[in-house]
Amino acid sequence: MSNHKGLSEQEMLYALFEIPVDSDDEFDENDFDELNEFVTVDDMDGYLNSNEVELPVIDENLVFVESLNHNNPIVTSVPHDVTNDVLLSSTYTNNFSENTTQPTVSISENTNCHQKPFTPITSVNWTNIPFEHSTSSQFLGSEELTADILNLDSPYQIFSYFFDNDLIDHICEETLKYSIQKNIQKPFKINRTDFKRFLGICIMMSVHKNPSIRSYWSSNIGNTVIKNTMPVNVFEKIKQFLHFNDNSQLIPFNRPGHDRLYRIRPLLETLNKKFQSVPLEECLSIDEQLCSTKTKHYLKQYIPMKPHKWGYKLFVMAGVSGFAYNVEIYSGQENNSDLRRPCEPDIGASANVVVRLARIIPSNNNFKLYYDNYYTSIQLMIYLKSRGIESLGTVRRNRLKNVPFPSDTVMKSKDRGTMYECTATVNEEKITAVLWKDNKLVILLSTFVGMNPVEHVKRFSKKEKKTIMVPFPNIVSIYNKHMGGVDLLDANIGRYKISIKSRKWYMRLFYHLIDITVTNSWILQKRINESKGQKYQSSLADFREELAVSLCQMGELVSPKRGRPLKEDKLGNITDKKRQRNVNTTPMDVRFDGFQHMPEWSQSRQKCKYLGCKGITYISCAKCSKALCFTRSSNCFNKYHMK
Repeated sequence: MSNHKGLSEQEMLYALFEIPVDSDDEFDENDFDELNEFVTVDDMDGYLNSNEVELPVIDENLVFVESLNHNNPIVTSVPHDVTNDVLLSSTYTNNFSENTTQPTVSISENTNCHQKPFTPITSVNWTNIPFEHSTSSQFLGSEELTADILNLDSPYQIFSYFFDNDLIDHICEETLKYSIQKNIQKPFKINRTDFKRFLGICIMMSVHKNPSIRSYWSSNIGNTVIKNTMPVNVFEKIKQFLHFNDNSQLIPFNRPGHDRLYRIRPLLETLNKKFQSVPLEECLSIDEQLCSTKTKHYLKQYIPMKPHKWGYKLFVMAGVSGFAYNVEIYSGQENNSDLRRPCEPDIGASANVVVRLARIIPSNNNFKLYYDNYYTSIQLMIYLKSRGIESLGTVRRNRLKNVPFPSDTVMKSKDRGTMYECTATVNEEKITAVLWKDNKLVILLSTFVGMNPVEHVKRFSKKEKKTIMVPFPNIVSIYNKHMGGVDLLDANIGRYKISIKSRKWYMRLFYHLIDITVTNSWILQKRINESKGQKYQSSLADFREELAVSLCQMGELVSPKRGRPLKEDKLGNITDKKRQRNVNTTPMDVRFDGFQHMPEWSQSRQKCKYLGCKGITYISCAKCSKALCFTRSSNCFNKYHMK
């Protein structure tokens, strides 16, 4: 009798289908205990594709060998209908259980296609006929803000419109789950107020730069608003456990349906939906953006043309104002054919980025879309034109087949300002290409604007050593005027970026999304005021500071706990020579929140801060820190806190 013991079904399946496991977080290896579970037969659904392996129809039951003993094998019979469900799937599908909440790379909810199928382009016949501007490209959409947006009148209200309470509640819930997963004996629970204060401190740190996190609580160089908002240990505790999705539902790295951005996906999708609820501007641009980081992660990219060359790459669609309407974080999974709409063509990885980001643009309204030569192709422009979207972009010469332009060698001998134009009709749509020589050669492709009317611009001639007038085609002027939306967004973020260090890759993306949200809020504030005929004069720094104070001081105030002084405090009575920024006015949202506004007695008399009152008083508001009259004949304290 053989001494070999039969393997259990679980061990046999593990030996047959063992799959290597990896974690998305290189610095937090204990996040996923569930990744070490055995693979079952049901888990193999979706691995085999009919395009890769053609299996014959099985009429008999499938047999698994459960023993390595050839003389006396142990077999298990699996019913025919089960094997067909597992192995003979005709199409690749990702089926999640009812309890699985992990989304795949999302597309628009409305996947119905109401347009004619895109016809592939086989050849293009170019002519030298000038492009004629048509009135049919006139903008038919609307940029008017809705009533609910026009009613927003403070930085806190606008920011809360994007970062609403539902999203905050979700983050608080996932943070609690993550803390329990790390240590079930010590759950860490936060509420809305705690998270808003955390955000307020992060935004305040982006305006006031200190050498370290703990130095903001220092008695020498610390920030008063931050110190009175939350103890430093609580802030670091929130930063430690902050989470945005349930780790227990994460599909392992090598399994079908794995989402590389799973940890940040709910935050990204929610903010995108909020950004897209703002009416689009007529002129939009698409460009890549870099979220700089030093974290070691496989999603990190190298972009040599950016000031910060290493980081996470994002594709952004923004308006001329710099408002970001759609943000896509590059993970390498977005171009999967399973996520493409039936009516969307596959016209290359770079052009497909524009196709995905342009899903939110209403069709047949003649929106103008601008992009650079990384994305531009004839196929892309004709597809957008079929949707009623006009477009313009620089293009690489090798993407224009048979265009009758002079060669680069011939163009070098031409004078500065020399230009050529060729037009073509593709799929019943007119398209134009313009070659212009400035310092370098540039080719632009468009469906709505051409070379004429030609203007003249000043250029300095090294040969003549003086300023000369150079012919300037209209298409270049239009492109330069409307292409810089994403660059403007980058500039606004770069001035006051949240620079909190973290070893977790998704935290850097979280801070970047907060910066985008704050910048969008500031731009929307200016747009609201312009719609009301008012001029908004607050700078981005003032806006961020007012928003930070509102987030920090909303609700109950926190008294700093007594304890050991920070290391920075042991240096002695060193005063910071740099003058701190003054918050002159109490944010309206804090002033009228009706919470903990108590009168307190001051040691010296001060002038009443209520508008129009010239009285002098000993009374001040404990929360607002404003001197206010509080007498029988003059109750400025009550008037100040009432709308």
